[in-house]
Amino acid sequence: MKKFWAVFFALLTFAGASLCADDLNISDAEPYNEKTMPQWVKDMRRGEIVTLGSWPFTTLMVSFSYSFAMFAYHDWDGSYFRNPFSSSGDGYSFNELKGILLTSAAISVGIGVTDFVWQIVKRERAKKKRNAEQLKNITITPVESNEDRTFLFEGTKKEYLFGNLESAVF
Repeated sequence: MKKFWAVFFALLTFAGASLCADDLNISDAEPYNEKTMPQWVKDMRRGEIVTLGSWPFTTLMVSFSYSFAMFAYHDWDGSYFRNPFSSSGDGYSFNELKGILLTSAAISVGIGVTDFVWQIVKRERAKKKRNAEQLKNITITPVESNEDRTFLFEGTKKEYLFGNLESAVF
């Protein structure tokens, strides 16, 4: 009977979800731009994803580290090595689980904050490098006669401007 109800609710869930679904074409989706989503929001979202994504791995590593530390502390007695995948009652106590989860959460938040800061520093370094490259390419040559001066303005006005320079007076 349990199997019948499980199948019934699964079909009901999938049927209800498909009835409410809307047809969305790829062309309907707009890419993010600076007005709809500022850079700091993207950075925060990336930090959140890194934090939550690293939590299972840090939890596993903290539980193994804790088990190994307890195993070593009690003179390598095999009864003190706890298996985190044990289905029997030989697992961790409530306080040990609480400590493992809080420690792994703190490490995961540290990883997320480190990634957040790293992305900001990386973007600022690239910005400084771009600005230095733009400033390095500016050359000023003196014009000695009126004939040479008219040559500068034969093409479009922006051909001779570099970097963030919008207009120039010669």
